[in-house]
Amino acid sequence: MSPGPGVPGHDDLIKKLLQQPRLLREFCRAFLPGLEKFASLEEIEYLDKEHPGTKHRPRRSGDLLIRLRGRDGEVGFLVHIESQSRPEGAMIERVVEYAMRDCIRYGMKVLPVVLLTYAKPAVPVRNELHWDFGELASVRFRCPVVQFSGMDPEPFLRSRNVAALAMTSLMKLTPEEQVRAILETLAESVRQQLSADDTEAVMEFIQHYAPLEESQALQIEATMDRMISNEPELAAMPKLVNPFIQIGRIHGRQEGRQEGRQEGRQEGRQEGRQEGRQEGLVQIVSRLVGRKFPGEAGELVRLVAGLDEERLLAFGEALLGMETAEECRRWLERERVMKS
Repeated sequence: MSPGPGVPGHDDLIKKLLQQPRLLREFCRAFLPGLEKFASLEEIEYLDKEHPGTKHRPRRSGDLLIRLRGRDGEVGFLVHIESQSRPEGAMIERVVEYAMRDCIRYGMKVLPVVLLTYAKPAVPVRNELHWDFGELASVRFRCPVVQFSGMDPEPFLRSRNVAALAMTSLMKLTPEEQVRAILETLAESVRQQLSADDTEAVMEFIQHYAPLEESQALQIEATMDRMISNEPELAAMPKLVNPFIQIGRIHGRQEGRQEGRQEGRQEGRQEGRQEGRQEGLVQIVSRLVGRKFPGEAGELVRLVAGLDEERLLAFGEALLGMETAEECRRWLERERVMKS
């Protein structure tokens, strides 16, 4: 199943990141290092690769088709980048089909690239198709398959490649490596003066694929302060790393100051933090629900408002994996019954 109309999903996040020419070049240099030997990455043309959907072949919306110019003077060729968020037994056969359809439509040869973004199973996936009919005929096909879950993140964490740093969110990271990946991604975005669009694509990507625990968010905040003291220009780093925690903390401080003036400083801060955190979590979760399931947001938001802080945090994590409004409603209804 896919998200509702207009709702950013898995494919949308990959596509948004790679639709930024600078980030696409960095991605190719990190994960397709042989590409520049025969193609120039300075002239990138994004094409509409979507074929009309049929009953058996739905219209594809998450893939990218790019035209590059060859270094040997040829007019160019196409690179078809497809992300896959779940295992599929006939993956290589489907890639062949899409490549041939693109080739026929545009009259150019096609280099398919498959990005496997799921964590399990982590077994290697074949990237080659070979049909042999003896002396009569032979069909061979091979393409790059980038399987993030099987990669060592360390070389990418040491790089200054922003796209590669963001993509480590798809790899197996320890909690410490996850904090490091986010900090390095944000810092390099500022050091290299990425555009607002590039930064937004990177931020959305890492916030989705590298959700933080509260202890990690606090660690990031403290480390940011130390980094800024050594590199003042890093003060421009985005601070909204984890909206569930950050917004709740802001509201908590505001409410704490108000309550403190009325009922005593210490007591007011404590109550204000609790109330402000609750209010902030409800607001941000409600906005996320509205973006993901806009057609049914009203009823779902009313159910969200009845959750306490602990369940709001749990719901925020669960929401990332929900694909339908009905699944979301069942989760919220179940929590309401348990509470009562």
